Amino acid sequence: MSLRVFVAGASGVIGRSLLPRLAAHGHRVTALVHENAPSPVPETADTLVRGNLLEPERLCGILEDAAPEVVVHVASGFREREPAVGMRRTARLRQQGTSNLVAAALRAGARRIVAQSVAAYEPGGTGVADERTPLFTAAPGHWGEAVRAAERLEELLFDTSELETVVLRLGELYGVGTCYARHGHLHDRVKASELPLVGRGSGVTSFTHVEDAARAVLLASHEVEPAVYNIVDNEPAESAEWLPAYAGMIGAPEPVSLTPEQARRQLDWETVHRLAEQRGATNFRFREATGWRPRWPTWREGFAELFGLWPS
Repeated sequence: MSLRVFVAGASGVIGRSLLPRLAAHGHRVTALVHENAPSPVPETADTLVRGNLLEPERLCGILEDAAPEVVVHVASGFREREPAVGMRRTARLRQQGTSNLVAAALRAGARRIVAQSVAAYEPGGTGVADERTPLFTAAPGHWGEAVRAAERLEELLFDTSELETVVLRLGELYGVGTCYARHGHLHDRVKASELPLVGRGSGVTSFTHVEDAARAVLLASHEVEPAVYNIVDNEPAESAEWLPAYAGMIGAPEPVSLTPEQARRQLDWETVHRLAEQRGATNFRFREATGWRPRWPTWREGFAELFGLWPS
């Protein structure tokens, strides 16, 4: 079935992987890229438009011209080199930008919206978190602002009964163009021995490869019951496991070890939380609903592919 699909955030890491998949399935795609996005821009869309989710009047005109059946919202500000700046911009896009996009989608007659959120759950509890677990909205700083913005995005969408809403809560994104790729922000921190093991390294990360995220968005555009779904790999990993392995893959020094007290004196809250306290997530609900399976079942395969470490 061919659909008219509008993609906001088409030049981002998920959008670039999503567009050729939509085209391969015969969907007619209008791709929105930020007016200041550098070239190259996506070439696999039927129509490419430049605009801004924060300009509601212009956005309404763009959506009316596109007349989409499905709207995809994968816009973020994480392209910024400075993580705090990226979080602030992403928070604004997920609140004001989502509100503008919903209004424009309704005026244009769209029936479904698929939106990116975040699998950032309250720490504590037992085992991995599922979609019923509360998001960590009490977190401080820019991280808390970003999580509260994600919660607001979800509320805005599910309060709009005229739209079928599918929310995809992604884990830690990695792959080409992300902070884990060569010369990305996190890659460079690990290379410079700036990311230590904290305490027992018990913070759990659920990773999501950008191509697995794009495949999930493709399914969610027409084959999924409206709901919230975690899109993560099959193996949540403690930092004591994934961080030394990642350092070895990129030729970085073995991470140093700090006590939690030392880490809190030397590092920002978000870094300590992710390395020592964060809770992983399960992908069971989406797997059961769609038959989706991550191409990279664990971060090990994904990182090995990213850095060309598969045996020839």
